[in-house]
Amino acid sequence: MSNDELIQTLEGLIAPLAAQHELDLWGLELASGPGRSVLRVFVDTPQGITVDQCARLSRDISVLLDVEDPIPGRYTLEVSSPGLDRIFFRPEQMAAYLGQEVSLSLREPEAGRRTLRGALLRVDGATVVLDEAGAEQAVDFSHVKRAQLRYAPPAPAKPGKGGK
Repeated sequence: MSNDELIQTLEGLIAPLAAQHELDLWGLELASGPGRSVLRVFVDTPQGITVDQCARLSRDISVLLDVEDPIPGRYTLEVSSPGLDRIFFRPEQMAAYLGQEVSLSLREPEAGRRTLRGALLRVDGATVVLDEAGAEQAVDFSHVKRAQLRYAPPAPAKPGKGGK
């Protein structure tokens, strides 16, 4: 079974379980290392999630994966929110972040570049459009290896001239 097929199998198992916990499955990452894999499960809600919600879901996923046994060999399970620098697994996830900075790592170089970074202008179906230094860059999401929000904290307020 390919890594993509395994991810699809895992999503099919985990998404209904996350829904039972009233959580949205944001995405999965399966990283293989020497002797052990790491399965990262990202979940979210419009209100955000708590550590307790992640812990409860993690326990239930562990039981489910012990029974179904879809991952060959040993693995570590991590359950968390997507965080401020969230990874995008599907282009439609990006639509809520228009105007914010994102980075795209491409599967193959385009115009000699593997990485694009700029403000997200729009998402048209599977096409993601960035403003990169004033130039529009359109990329089909199928060419993207990794898409990630680049969180920028708000600038600190400048001190007033009130003598404080």
